[in-house]
Amino acid sequence: MDRTVGTAPLPPLPYRARPPQVLLGVGAVLLVSAGAAVASAYGGGPVRVLLLALAASTAWFSVRAARTGLRSSEETLAASTAGLALAGSDLGAPVLGGAPGWAALLAAGFLGLHRVAPTTASWPLASWAAGQLAVLRAFDVVPEALETAVLLAVALAGLGIALFARRVVAQVALVTTAPWWAAGVVGGSSTAWNGVGAERWLSAVLMVAAAAGLLVARLRAELEPLTGPPVAVPVLAGFVAGAAVTGAFSSLGTLAMTLTGYAGVLLANTAAAVLTGWRRGLILPVAVSAGTVMALFSIVQLVGRERWSELSLLLLLTALPTVLVAARRPADRPVALPTAIGCLAGAALLALPDGLLGPVAVGVLLTVLYCVAMTVGAGLDASSRSATARAAALCSLAAATLLRVEHHRTTLAVLLAVQGVVTLTWAWRTHVPGDPLHPTSATAWRGGAVQLVAAGWFFAAAAGLAAVEWYSLPAAIGLLVAAGPRLLDGPSWPAWGPGLLTAALPSAVLAVTTSDGDRAVWVLLAAAAVLVAGARTGVRAPLVVGAGTVLFLGLGFTVRALPWPLGTALVVGCALLALGMRRERRPVAGFGLKVAQLR
Repeated sequence: MDRTVGTAPLPPLPYRARPPQVLLGVGAVLLVSAGAAVASAYGGGPVRVLLLALAASTAWFSVRAARTGLRSSEETLAASTAGLALAGSDLGAPVLGGAPGWAALLAAGFLGLHRVAPTTASWPLASWAAGQLAVLRAFDVVPEALETAVLLAVALAGLGIALFARRVVAQVALVTTAPWWAAGVVGGSSTAWNGVGAERWLSAVLMVAAAAGLLVARLRAELEPLTGPPVAVPVLAGFVAGAAVTGAFSSLGTLAMTLTGYAGVLLANTAAAVLTGWRRGLILPVAVSAGTVMALFSIVQLVGRERWSELSLLLLLTALPTVLVAARRPADRPVALPTAIGCLAGAALLALPDGLLGPVAVGVLLTVLYCVAMTVGAGLDASSRSATARAAALCSLAAATLLRVEHHRTTLAVLLAVQGVVTLTWAWRTHVPGDPLHPTSATAWRGGAVQLVAAGWFFAAAAGLAAVEWYSLPAAIGLLVAAGPRLLDGPSWPAWGPGLLTAALPSAVLAVTTSDGDRAVWVLLAAAAVLVAGARTGVRAPLVVGAGTVLFLGLGFTVRALPWPLGTALVVGCALLALGMRRERRPVAGFGLKVAQLR
């Protein structure tokens, strides 16, 4: 019948079911429901034998339908067979009760029917369901120590079915395997970490196998819609395998724990350095996840047991393959180099608690690491250079904090001076002449200046030097150094002014107020030299600061030499002259009137 209204055809129905399929479905539901009701109400051997005979009949008709190409009939009759067989067997009892024999027998029978009629998807599904029921029933007789192994074995069997079966069977098998896999992983993790003897090793092996099976199943294109994002399954598999291996080896002692952590680091770094192409996309997340878990769990255990020497060794070993990755894969350097620097710094600091190294030795090692990192990083690309510099800055801060807490001021001053020179070298090497000062380069100039100033101050404090110049002159030099290349080609006041004023003002004021003749002579000579240098080079700020300092000294000593009435008159006169000149230059209302006009 043509489904039209007038001349326009009706839209197609939103489903594909046909009348014969509806009849088959309703008939199957009624048949199985009636069989289950009869078995539940009457029970007994004769009724169950009758249902099993009926199941055998539907199975025979399903096989006949499969051979004649009646796809809907073969699947419906096969599903009816499974339902009637369950109702006619002792599976009518509670699922978790009774012996697993009937369930296992049914699983084998359905598997045999699958061999007879391989086109019928219901037979392998029925066999898989009956097999799971058999395992559930067998838990009453399985020893507690083997329960986790049984769960993982069922999960592996389900993953095998999902890997090799036809599409619909594979998808159903994967979905129904997930609870077994999750339960097995939870139980296996507990056994791998807390079990005794062979239990923990068996659990660890099965967990690794389960993780590998899940990863292999991820390769099948038909299962991709059920496995989530591309990296989800590899990361989960790596996490499970890494946790199992770490838990098993943790029972062998501290050395094994340390080597396990190193093996995890080696696994992650080797995969990152070697893998390419599609293998990198699939295996790298697994290796990184497993290696990270192994390293982190090992570190946590070592920290919990306060095994600082072993932890220091682990971090030292961790840095070596990380450096290899940075050398072989430039794209990974922004992450690999800071990681290596952090591991080496951590290894040096963790050598302190057990007395392997003293504070001075650790400070020197951190400074050497800082210098190497900055020297190497200066020749890298922008992203790697910045990441390396940030990691190196943490080494500098750690060394300074350690030596300051331990009151090694002289050593700290020397190391800060070395670090400051290296920082300024880095800033000079990374600066592009003619370009505006990049923010990163400007930060480096300021950082090097701070390190040099701090070095000068710590040296003065350690030597007991109390003169103000021991603190003002390093600060002035630091301000000049912080300006960087702007000293040569930038405006003079922002570049030269702050440093010159910081150097001149404290000394000039003290020279005048304390009548210190020696200080006044040295300040006058220095100011004259700065004045002459500014005049010869054509730079305004040194010229003005030098001249102003000389005038300040001259006026200051002149005022001090006068009796106080004359000095007061001189100060007041200067103030009035300045005020009059300003008002003449910037008049206000009424200020410029003639005196005769005033009231």
